Amino acid sequence: MRLSGFATGMDINQMVQDLMRAERMPMDRMKQDQQQIEWKMEQFREINLKLDTFRTNIFDTILRRSNMTAKKASSTNDQLVSATAAATASGASFRVSEVRQLASAASNASADPISDGSKIDPAKPLKDQNFAEGSFWQTGIVNRQVITVDQKHTNIDLNQELGNPDSVVVKVNGVSYKVVEEFGEGNIRATQVMIDKENGQLVFGKELAAKAKVEVTAFTEDENGPDQFASSSITTFNANGEAVTETFMITGNQTLNQVIADMNKSAAGINVFYDNFSDKIAVSRTSTGQFRPEGEERELVFQGAFFTEALQLGSAPERGGTNAEFTVNGLTTHRHSNTFTMNGVTMTLQGTFLEGENSVTIGASTDTDKIMDTIKGFVEEYNELVDLVNEKLGQEFYRDYRPLTDDQKDAMTDREIERWEERAMSGLLRNDRTLRSGFNTFRMDMYTPVNTGADAPFNQLAQIGISTTSNYRDGGKLEINEDKLRKAIDTDAEAVFQLFAGDGPTQADKGVARRVRESANGLIDQVSRRAGGLRGRNLNHQFALGRELNSLDDKISNFERRMQQVEQRYWAQFTAMEKAVAKANSQAESLFASLYGGM
Repeated sequence: MRLSGFATGMDINQMVQDLMRAERMPMDRMKQDQQQIEWKMEQFREINLKLDTFRTNIFDTILRRSNMTAKKASSTNDQLVSATAAATASGASFRVSEVRQLASAASNASADPISDGSKIDPAKPLKDQNFAEGSFWQTGIVNRQVITVDQKHTNIDLNQELGNPDSVVVKVNGVSYKVVEEFGEGNIRATQVMIDKENGQLVFGKELAAKAKVEVTAFTEDENGPDQFASSSITTFNANGEAVTETFMITGNQTLNQVIADMNKSAAGINVFYDNFSDKIAVSRTSTGQFRPEGEERELVFQGAFFTEALQLGSAPERGGTNAEFTVNGLTTHRHSNTFTMNGVTMTLQGTFLEGENSVTIGASTDTDKIMDTIKGFVEEYNELVDLVNEKLGQEFYRDYRPLTDDQKDAMTDREIERWEERAMSGLLRNDRTLRSGFNTFRMDMYTPVNTGADAPFNQLAQIGISTTSNYRDGGKLEINEDKLRKAIDTDAEAVFQLFAGDGPTQADKGVARRVRESANGLIDQVSRRAGGLRGRNLNHQFALGRELNSLDDKISNFERRMQQVEQRYWAQFTAMEKAVAKANSQAESLFASLYGGM
């Protein structure tokens, strides 16, 4: 039991607190050290994140040929022929003297309204709709099973036996696979599946990805069956004139919206919609062009009662697809699409015109502005990094401004705390050798000539207008002479690209940006070994400052246990003193009473 000073008149609780405050001063210093390490880690990590972003951006910008040898296309009449250019575009020009015909997609629609006059509700089950033709349903049993692939597989175990393969529909992630007895060759195999009845499996022509959703629907015809279903198919043709047939098994519980969605994502390459006003279905190819091989009357061939009777597709005249027909540089040619590429220049035909009415000249040239922007972005990001690191390396360190303890914060205003901590955080990375060495390496990467070949016009950044600023306080920041850089790009954009992105077995063979990226990679690794946060170093024991924190945590824990013992000792001492004083007082009172009690 702790006494409170009744016998002595002293505030023992306050005295113990004051003594313990003095005893705890070493722990306050350890917590201050801990806070300083955490601040240092945060500052290292801030720099490292910017370094990592810079490293990534180098790869995505200045090391990409598409950015550094970019081309731009020009058209004398964008309203007739527009154009863009890839980095691979040659300097050739094209004269489009005639566009006789634009490419269009084949299309068809229901011959008549598909309902009996009450209009179809595409969101309700098909079996509840009043179609104009109602004899398309078959009755029987519909069994559907959905299997999610746990890992990559070619063979899938079935939950139940399947019947006639002709009445089985297999979809993977909503895309139909053709059920076959024997796999085809090449790319066709990848869209096929076989039924292995003996082993109760589906065998796919290509490996399915993990988490793929396989939906298997089997239809068994039975006059007394509870389900309604119908089978229909559509055949289109690919660019090689090969038939692509997609079969759809439709159930009475499906909605028209669901059937249309299945058609739209099928391999047939079609776009389907229901028009409520006309009460008709419209179908068109997603690709423009004439794909129908010689001898075929249609590009959209519908079969099966649901398509031909319920949706009334296939009997109306088809609007066939057409190829674009045009004349370029005196050559009359065709394309399936109105957009096509020649020598790296992509042209889009916007309208038709005859020879003599108009002509459009298309050209490609170096996109100097885009290349300039790419290089300027690299330099600006590098300079931001230099600014950040130079500021940290040169910050004044205020030795007397230690992190505040909780008691100190309680005695200060928020503004006073903020101003104090600004100085307490200052200079924690002052003259840090890792950072200084890393950025010295960057400067060497920038200045050292690149082995671009004896005939190359440039082998140093200064030759294309990039140099360090004249102010030594900038710490190696770069500046650009835009006129000189623009001239270098116009002269030889490929040579400018190689100056930054060249590669080879030695450091001298590597371009400036490639060197800097490799050096940044090394510096990121060094900093993460000290402060963590990247390269998988997220736990304190994986990096140096984290291990220091762990060590301080252990010291603080041990110190806390000692403080508990010290505090118990103080209380024990004061308690003993209280008891002694109380006993003495009691004895004095007894003596006084015996001496003077009879008076």
